[in-house]
Amino acid sequence: MIFTLTLNPALDRYLYTGKLIADDTVRIDKIKDYPAGKGVDVSRVINELGGHSVAIAFLGGRIGDEIEEMLNDEGVVYASVRTEGETRMNILIESDGGQYRLSLPGPDLSEREIDKLHKTIDILLRERDTLLMCGSVPGGVGKDIYRVLCERMTGRKIKVYIDSDKEPLAEGVKASPTGIKPNTHELDRLLGKESGGDYEKALREVSERYSIPEVLLTMGKEGAMAMIEGRIYRVEVPAVPVKSAVGAGDSFLGAYCMYREMGGTVETALKMAGAASVATVMTPGTELCRREDVVKIMEKVKVNKKAQVRDWR
Repeated sequence: MIFTLTLNPALDRYLYTGKLIADDTVRIDKIKDYPAGKGVDVSRVINELGGHSVAIAFLGGRIGDEIEEMLNDEGVVYASVRTEGETRMNILIESDGGQYRLSLPGPDLSEREIDKLHKTIDILLRERDTLLMCGSVPGGVGKDIYRVLCERMTGRKIKVYIDSDKEPLAEGVKASPTGIKPNTHELDRLLGKESGGDYEKALREVSERYSIPEVLLTMGKEGAMAMIEGRIYRVEVPAVPVKSAVGAGDSFLGAYCMYREMGGTVETALKMAGAASVATVMTPGTELCRREDVVKIMEKVKVNKKAQVRDWR
C-alpha cells in the first residue's frame, strides 16, 4: 500500500480574472477550490489513475473540514491528524498577464500533534508498504522530520520517497531513502552547486553520496531523467499547450510509485509518470491529470535506457 504524508496541506483557491489593475476593483470571473499539498496531490493522482493510497495529513479548522469533504467527493482515502490551528489557504490568480501564486503560512504544530502523527504512521504502515513524504515543513516541526521518519521506516522495511526542498530534503537524504524526486533547482540546492546541464553526473553524484537507489529528476518541458539502481533513464515527453504547471511533479511521483508497486517495469512506470505530468500541465489551476489524457499521452512518451553506470549494492 502507498501512503502519502503532507505536513503542510492547503486549500488552493483559484481565481480567474482578466486584468490586475493597481488601486482599482478587480472583478473575479470564476472561483475554484482544490484540496492541495504535495502529498495530497500525489494521492489524488493515484486515485484518478485507478490505484490505491492513503493520504495522511495535518488538517484543522473549517478549512480542514472543507478539504476532507473534497477528498470524500473524489473518493480519496485519507487519515487526518487533526490540529487546533486552521489549515492554510493558498491563493492562485490567473489573469491575462500570467499566473500569480500567493502561499500563506500554515499553523505552528504542537508536540502533542506531532506525537499524534508518529502514532498514526506507526499504526497504519506495515512491512513492504511505501511512504511518500512530500512538501514543506510547518512551524513547530523540526527540519529533520523526514530524516527521523525515514530512519524509523527503514528499520521496519518500508520504502520511503522524499519530495521536498532545502533543509528538509538535505536532512532527509542523510537517512538514505529509497528515492527522492527533485526538480532541477532542488537538485542543485541539494548538491550546493549548479549542475550546468550535466544532470546525469548530478544524479550519479547524489545517488552515490547518500546511497539512494532511485533519484527521479523532473525537468519541465524537457521531460525527466532518472537514476534507478545505477542505471540512467531519459524520459522524453510530447509538447502540449500548457495551462498550469502546478502539480506536474506530484503527478510524476504518484504515477511512478503506483506502477512500481503494481509490479510494472521501470520503463513502464517512467512512461506513465511522464504522461501523468504532461496531462497535468494541460489542466487549469491546480487541477491534476485526467486518466483518459494520461492513456492517450503515454503512447507518445519515450523512455531511453542507458548502459549501467555503476553496480548498485
